[in-house]
Amino acid sequence: MRKKDPKYKKQDLINKIVEMSCKGVLQPEIINWLMTEGQCKIAYCYDLLRESKSLINDTLKELSKDRLEKTIADLEHMMWEAKKSGDKKLQLEIYKEINKITGIGTQKVDITTGGKEINSISVIRLIEIKNNDDENDKTES
Repeated sequence: MRKKDPKYKKQDLINKIVEMSCKGVLQPEIINWLMTEGQCKIAYCYDLLRESKSLINDTLKELSKDRLEKTIADLEHMMWEAKKSGDKKLQLEIYKEINKITGIGTQKVDITTGGKEINSISVIRLIEIKNNDDENDKTES
């Protein structure tokens, strides 16, 4: 619940939560801000946080996509500089890094378990193999 004449509208509060979350502000600090500045009760703060989660996720995905594009552009520029200076080793390392970031060549092939999950092995039986020499040692003693 809130006061009759709130300082902020509900959507403004949600936008502020998204903004604060994307800047790395912790949830207790956000709740504190909502209770003091937003004039909200604790239950309403949690309702607002719940409603803002999907918007926070979408915003963070968009931010990370932008950062990824900028990182790739920076790496491509560095690769161009390495090519211009004739440093083939550096150029190859940058090229590998770009491929890692973009996911090229990261397909993993499982040849050890035949596609079965490793956790599905539940029983391992140990088999004792007796040598003829072992039996002879026992009888001689």
